[in-house]
Amino acid sequence: MIAIDFAGLLPVLAVLALLGGLGYVLYRRTRPRGGPAGVRLDVPPPSGGPQIGERWWVDVPHQDDPRASKARPCMVIGYSGKGYWVLKCTTQAPREAHWRVPVPADRWNPPADKDGFVDLVPFHLPRARFERSLGRLGSASTYRRITTGLRWERAADFIG
Repeated sequence: MIAIDFAGLLPVLAVLALLGGLGYVLYRRTRPRGGPAGVRLDVPPPSGGPQIGERWWVDVPHQDDPRASKARPCMVIGYSGKGYWVLKCTTQAPREAHWRVPVPADRWNPPADKDGFVDLVPFHLPRARFERSLGRLGSASTYRRITTGLRWERAADFIG
């Protein structure tokens, strides 16, 4: 019969747990920033279409029912080679401040008609859903404030 020495096994398990935790931390720190694994934002967008930092009128599918959609202003944050990553723009005050960034109307070129907010949840959409340009974000610091707070864990990919 084999006897297991649990007192001797405990330090081995502690070392394994420590190594696993250290490996996870190193993985998270060395993974490329900008989006979850596999998300590309580094492809230059084609000329003549939406460009990074621009606001466009876009037909955005509903997350719970992609067959339904709503046309709304969105800010372009990247191009994947297949489609565009956008953030929805709204004038609705957020219930939870960490989900939206305030953007004064004068930060857009041309200026918007009233102050608003940019949602931090990215949507990946094909070019066919973009209707018309509404101008661009005129402040690099506001763009950085928006893109450093992106909520990639809630991102919706409608291209697949």
